[in-house]
Amino acid sequence: MEMIDQLRDGKTKAFAKHCFESNTPEELNAAAEGPADQAQMEHWGITEGQWEEAVATALADHKAQSS
Repeated sequence: MEMIDQLRDGKTKAFAKHCFESNTPEELNAAAEGPADQAQMEHWGITEGQWEEAVATALADHKAQSS
C-alpha cells in the first residue's frame, strides 16, 4: 500500500485502505469508471474528490502489487 501511505488526508487514506482490502482490482476499476458512491461518501464523511482519489489510489496500489 505504498501509494495509499503517501496520501496526506486521514479520511481519504482510511477509505483508500478499506477499498484496497475490500475490493478486487476489477471492482475498483468499475467503481472508478462510474459515479462516486453517495452512501460511501456519507458513511466515511468524505467529498466526491476524496472518494475518487481513494479509489484511484487503491487501484494503483493493486496494479503495483501485481506487476
